[in-house]
Amino acid sequence: MQIVPVKAFLFHILYTLVLLTFCPSIQAQNPGWIKGVVKENNNPVEFANAFLTLRRDTTKIVLGAVTDSTGRFVLDKVSPEDYTLNIQMIGFKPKRIPVAIHTGAMNIDLHEINMEADPNQLNTVEVTAMRDLIQKTEEGFVVKASENITQIGGSAADLLKNMPGVLVNSDGEVTIRGKTPLTLINGRISGIAGIDRSAQLERIPASSIERIEIVNNPSAKYDADAEGGIINIVLKKNEDRGTNGAFAFGAGRGSRYRLNASMLLNHKTRKWNVGAAYDNWYTTRTRRVTGDRINYDLSDEHFLAQRRFDERLIFYQNAKTTVDFTPNEKNSFNFEALWAFPGENNNETLKNTYTTSENEFTNRNQRHSNEIRRSHAVELSLLYTRHFVNPAKLLSVNISNTFNIEKENTDIDTQPLTEQDQTSGDVSWQRTHVYQKTNLANIALDYAQPIAKNGTMEMGYKSIFRYLNSDFIRENLTNEEYITDPLNSNIFDFNEQIHAVYTQYTGWTGEKEAPLWKYNAGLRAEKVWNNGKTRNDSEAFKNDYFNLFPSANLFYYTPKRNYFKLSYTRRIARPGLGQLNPFTDITDSLNQHSGNSRLKPEIIHAFEFGYNYTLPKASLSLAAFYRLRKHAIFSYTILDENGVALSLPMNFGTASTLGLEAIGSYNPFSFWSMNLSFSAYQTHIDNTESGAELSTNLVSWYSKLIQNFTLHKNSKLQVIGNYTSPSAVPQGKSIAVYFVDIGFQQRIMKGKGRLGLVITDVFNTQQYGFITSDYNFESNRRVKIDTRAVLITFGYTFGTSFKENLMDNKFEND
Repeated sequence: MQIVPVKAFLFHILYTLVLLTFCPSIQAQNPGWIKGVVKENNNPVEFANAFLTLRRDTTKIVLGAVTDSTGRFVLDKVSPEDYTLNIQMIGFKPKRIPVAIHTGAMNIDLHEINMEADPNQLNTVEVTAMRDLIQKTEEGFVVKASENITQIGGSAADLLKNMPGVLVNSDGEVTIRGKTPLTLINGRISGIAGIDRSAQLERIPASSIERIEIVNNPSAKYDADAEGGIINIVLKKNEDRGTNGAFAFGAGRGSRYRLNASMLLNHKTRKWNVGAAYDNWYTTRTRRVTGDRINYDLSDEHFLAQRRFDERLIFYQNAKTTVDFTPNEKNSFNFEALWAFPGENNNETLKNTYTTSENEFTNRNQRHSNEIRRSHAVELSLLYTRHFVNPAKLLSVNISNTFNIEKENTDIDTQPLTEQDQTSGDVSWQRTHVYQKTNLANIALDYAQPIAKNGTMEMGYKSIFRYLNSDFIRENLTNEEYITDPLNSNIFDFNEQIHAVYTQYTGWTGEKEAPLWKYNAGLRAEKVWNNGKTRNDSEAFKNDYFNLFPSANLFYYTPKRNYFKLSYTRRIARPGLGQLNPFTDITDSLNQHSGNSRLKPEIIHAFEFGYNYTLPKASLSLAAFYRLRKHAIFSYTILDENGVALSLPMNFGTASTLGLEAIGSYNPFSFWSMNLSFSAYQTHIDNTESGAELSTNLVSWYSKLIQNFTLHKNSKLQVIGNYTSPSAVPQGKSIAVYFVDIGFQQRIMKGKGRLGLVITDVFNTQQYGFITSDYNFESNRRVKIDTRAVLITFGYTFGTSFKENLMDNKFEND
């Protein structure tokens, strides 16, 4: 049977649900029915669209249905009329059959309807080794989470590490083409993993993810704050009728233990669909940091050697409840409640040693930190959809609100040591306390209206409300009593409102399913008010600005369904709350981090030229891109006269980026497929806003190779290799990062159960680091986490066809 790509499969499910809901039933005194079985090579075709159009007016859809797992469909309550029965499914050539319901023959049984595969149509929507792993779309690409078996665990950040065109660093920061993308959950800005545009993706278990969608160059209908593109994380949700679900658990070990468990349960009737999910994972992780720095202006503390060891207990718990209600053909409601409870206990020991320029010992101390973090987040979302007769016409309203409370307590003691590591002098004690409350609310209204035969107009309104209250206290132990440090204790308040309206027109020549030319043009207008201040008014700012964001895309399709793409968009990159928060992290007192409340947003012009080419066993997607950024933001490190390095984000004038991205796939044999991706770009900085010295030409590139082997019909092997070159940063470069992950999966119990075995970072090579310098220092810093681990999982599904959504992802590879 023809294998249908996931993107096409999901598109058809959505199209079918819309079709079924939108199509009106023509009332008649004596209605009949039409039924049949859709097959291809004697195999049933599931989720095909079967719908009737009037023979006298082929643009009017009268009634629709979707084929079940056996390929069967029934069109009930069909009024007397001359019709055309249309059978459509991406990957197959459309089928049209004339049918007629007359007074004397009210019922029609068409028996078997044979479909013919359309390889050209199928190839245009996929660019991957495994057909249902990576699919190319006009906006970017889609990756099905469960097919990445080398990451049967962990978080969304772990899945993204092995996705084409995506780079994830040691802190979980995600970039696409060198910039931070806007992260969405189920198509909306979500506060469940933080309220910055760059979500804390390590808080989202991979086991809860159905697929990840990448939009490289978003159009005007998307939020303007998406310069680096958009990552949309779609959480798992079952639509099968009846009661069904799945559970999974696993265990593994690197240098410490790792444990995981997941559960999904769902019940669906004709009008109601109720589901619940729970995920957790626990791991004890170790981290070693080696840092060497030369302080040119400090003769007695010329060389600084830092050796750090961390042991962290990390746990995440997530729960989700969904309720769908469809009272009639015209209206549907979806309610979703998400709860997240991440936590971390970090025990860190840092030894600092100073020597003179002649390598003579000066002093040494050992700094111990015990850090405890806890967070609770609750997100509520309500989506209302109004359906119409024409499936292309749509009205939706989405309202969501997220409440988040985070607490962090750190106890720090510093012990002076001799050259022989003996204690010397008194221990100094400090402690910090951070209590943070955040709130994120969204209101979105979207409307789509077909225009004539070959066009659609989209328009909408959106409001975003953000609030942050961060209470930071630093205390020093004096005379056996902790005394608050007033110079380093404060409360930071931040409020922001963003109101936007957009309109966008999409048109095409020829048929919508097979256009020759396709184009869209849109305009988004956004008004922003925000303000932030500390309680002692040492830091205060206020912004009030309005921007227009135009966008345009042009596609040309060849007769073999390959296509060229040319696009332009104007975007904005507003500083995240972490970048604005002025409080200083002193866990490492000699390498501190802070935000910068004076940051300006970046304004960006982005251009892209792309080409997608497919063959029966191979495909290639190429893209050349250019970005011009005003008020470009980069992190910068300043070393003061006391030998303390402070890193904070700063604006650096105008920056331009020119790059090339390639994603290719090849299926040399039926049992072996591969996907190779490559991305390279150069950034030139015209430093006109800051007096700081920095590199002005930054070159970066990275590559990933994914190989899949089908050993036999019930097992598969996956090998993924990642390489990131030494990449330039404003004050130096990062070190090369490379690692290999291997995953094996075996189906058991007639396909309802699965066993998984994974070895992450097989050769134990994954580490991160930077070599940086300025006029008064040179620094070499490397981080090695216990990324090599062996992991085993078991999962089981029950109910209907839910086995393809089994929770495969259970462990984290940091």
